Amino acid sequence: MSGRTDTDQYVIVDLRREWARRPFLTFWRPDFAGYAYPLSWAGDYTKAVVVEKDEYLTRRRYSVATGKYTGRWERFAVLRSIVEAIATTPPPGQIDGNAGPVVVRNKKNRDYLIANRLQLPPAVRIRKAWTVHVARWDEGDGCILYGPSASTVRAKVQRDVDNVSFADITVRRCKEKDISLPAPDGIALGLTPKERHALLHAHGSTCGDVMKAGFRDYYYTDRTNPVLCSLVEKGLMRKSDRGWEEGNVYFFTTDAGKHCANSLTPEYNP
Repeated sequence: MSGRTDTDQYVIVDLRREWARRPFLTFWRPDFAGYAYPLSWAGDYTKAVVVEKDEYLTRRRYSVATGKYTGRWERFAVLRSIVEAIATTPPPGQIDGNAGPVVVRNKKNRDYLIANRLQLPPAVRIRKAWTVHVARWDEGDGCILYGPSASTVRAKVQRDVDNVSFADITVRRCKEKDISLPAPDGIALGLTPKERHALLHAHGSTCGDVMKAGFRDYYYTDRTNPVLCSLVEKGLMRKSDRGWEEGNVYFFTTDAGKHCANSLTPEYNP
């Protein structure tokens, strides 16, 4: 099993509490069916599958104190090549056919695998809202601006407003005005750069102001355009019969396409 160079071959490490006294770390077999010590018996899982399965393959232990799964890491994905780097041949007679390699159960190996686990993207992204007040303006309720931090928002205000210093600007978080955006899922992560650009263009996410994303839902081009036709096959766009030029038609984003585009739209303007 050594010498693999594929960067999309992950194995699932299982550290459940009831197996704590076993001599070797346990891995999932192929197709989510069973468990094994030898890496030669472990299944290969792609990043897309791990992301799609979410908490089924990536989870912490249940904590009584919090009432949630916030304890130690219990199962997660690690690149096979990373696991193989610390694997060793098992002692004779401990595994059927002396199959291997295996990973000895100890704190050093556990910590190494946890540190190198595949980290899932967040399920939701937050576009942070801030209430901005500027001295000498009418007090009122202030205005709402969006940015990753108070300092970023304050710098933008100072840049856009004449004769205003940093001291004149007060910025406070306004969580009730936050905007939730979906995180990219397996379909979004699997798009090619050209497919991603076409979908975002159709969604209006490339107009220069991400706050306007979603103001349109179409792309007008050749009916045989391979990128758009590929998006149709993936269920993200649909081809219409409408068009005013010979051979050209409108492609419209589906509900799935709008969700995908929102997941790929940045939280803030560049």
